[in-house]
Amino acid sequence: MKTVEFYRPDGKKLKIEIIKYEPDDKSRNRTPDRHRHNFHSIFFILKGKSVQEVEFQHFDLSQNQILIIPQGAIHWEKENENLSGYVVLFKDEFFTKMQRQLLYGLLHYASALRKLLIPLEEGDLKTIKLYFELLIQEQALEQNQNQTFILQNIMLALLNRLEGVIQNLPEINSFVIHRRPFQRFIELVEDTFTQHNSLDFYASELQLTKRKLNETIKHITGQTASNFIIDRLILEAKRELCFSDKSIKEIAFTLGYESQYYFSRIFKNRTGKSPEQFRIAYAE
Repeated sequence: MKTVEFYRPDGKKLKIEIIKYEPDDKSRNRTPDRHRHNFHSIFFILKGKSVQEVEFQHFDLSQNQILIIPQGAIHWEKENENLSGYVVLFKDEFFTKMQRQLLYGLLHYASALRKLLIPLEEGDLKTIKLYFELLIQEQALEQNQNQTFILQNIMLALLNRLEGVIQNLPEINSFVIHRRPFQRFIELVEDTFTQHNSLDFYASELQLTKRKLNETIKHITGQTASNFIIDRLILEAKRELCFSDKSIKEIAFTLGYESQYYFSRIFKNRTGKSPEQFRIAYAE
């Protein structure tokens, strides 16, 4: 499986690219099969249709929708029809560490809960489209010492606006209330999930009781912290099965399972397929 690397065809040393596309526009790169990004992508569909697969989820995109594709995700745009809109591609390094901490509530929410599709109401469209146009205009200027700073601030405004949109969705109230402990948990899981799958470890690191940690995560995700950790391991297993030539035993060991058979049993319980069956299905 191909890894799509971030690059700018104009040679500018910016860790962001904004592309505006129209129907039959050949300037937007399309990868014809499953691939992995080493950058974040945000699609904004104005008109037309697009069928995309992100992290093994199927999305039928249409007018006035935003699709978030997190860095590292497995992605495939299967087809599109009369598509117009924007896509912004950016690396983590585009933002400062402090900026990432401020804005990644949205990306943590989207990637951790697989809530990658954001429907837009009429009242949000004008503002969000303006942000994309401002990004296009600033990007087109001759590169100068202030350009990154200006682009960072437009992106911060855009991402915070999108976060405001998802916070107004009825099912998001728990995310808003428990945002900070949830973010800390997600960051810890992302850093250590292949070394630690014990709830005791996460509760201790976050200075919470196991009961409190489970309650917090369940309020947002609908599942316990332990199940959330297992789901993260299963997602990584799916990526490895599709992306690498590692044996099932090697993948199990990489994910912290000493027994290949125990790993395979958990995988089948979660997905309905054995690791071997899953690999074959996604190789087709």
